[in-house]
Amino acid sequence: MDKPPLTSAEIGMLWTQYMQNSMSVQILKYFQETVEDKDIQKVIEGALTIAEKAVNEIGHIYQQEEMVIPFGFSEADVDLKAPRIFTDPFMLAFVENLSTAGMLAWSISQGTSTRSDIRNLFTGFLTENSSLLNVAIDTALSKGLYIRPPYVSKPNKIEFIEGKKYLLSGLSPFKKRPLNNIEITHLFQNIKTNSVGEMISTAFAQTTNSQEVMAYMKRGKEISHKHKKIFAEFLSASDLSTPMTWDNGITDSTTRVFSDKLMMFLIDVLSASGQGNYATASTASMRYDLVINYQRLSVEIAFFAKDGLEIMIDNKWIEEPPQAPDRDELFHK
Repeated sequence: MDKPPLTSAEIGMLWTQYMQNSMSVQILKYFQETVEDKDIQKVIEGALTIAEKAVNEIGHIYQQEEMVIPFGFSEADVDLKAPRIFTDPFMLAFVENLSTAGMLAWSISQGTSTRSDIRNLFTGFLTENSSLLNVAIDTALSKGLYIRPPYVSKPNKIEFIEGKKYLLSGLSPFKKRPLNNIEITHLFQNIKTNSVGEMISTAFAQTTNSQEVMAYMKRGKEISHKHKKIFAEFLSASDLSTPMTWDNGITDSTTRVFSDKLMMFLIDVLSASGQGNYATASTASMRYDLVINYQRLSVEIAFFAKDGLEIMIDNKWIEEPPQAPDRDELFHK
């Protein structure tokens, strides 16, 4: 039986996954060349296998559907002979972050697809990313590298929210209620993801030859550091410890590793992921001061991402996503 045409959602998700995984392949190949710890190397190889498989299988679908395969990223976007810029613990943390974001991306792809073969493809990669995340966490735990969320006392009774004071207490300059566990979770996770962003921006600023890209990466580093500090202050105010991160995750190498195109694209992906994380955290938080901060910081990321997009467009570094036909243009032909 003939398969129905791909929907706009399926074409869009296939394009997005192809672009992001072709980028991941180049990063993970460099990790594979520079990692020293054998156990962490196995995690990186597992991540690389998934990314390469995604590129190949999505490329095959493009051929079957007689669509133009995106240019994406290639070996021209990475220097595998460049000196080591990331430490092993940071590489492991990056793969953990990559697999977590991958699970969300594959889940959205699956949920917006209609054809069974496309859904099965996305479901398979969702499962593989879930397994990769477990391996990354187990490896980090075995080496004492995993950053655990804060510990709190266990609940011993059921309580109901009484009045709007529960929501408004965060706005009081005098007495704020303690953070609930859901709020703690989002603050903690956003500190971790901003730590990854800060380290990546530092490494990219350190190794690019472009003054424009260097300035943009420094700005990204400053934004990540500021956001991390704001979230940590919320935890400290509730007498909770802030997570230790990979302050030594970057070496002192200044040799160029990745193309400016790849570096800018990765920061764009991380910015979009950060906005999504903040939107989720804002919705889940029940203290208005948290909600206000997530929303205002999300706006800052949006402006940062917009400026990055303009840099990529000016330098012709970004491919145009598939889109609906321009009827006005067709009418005038």
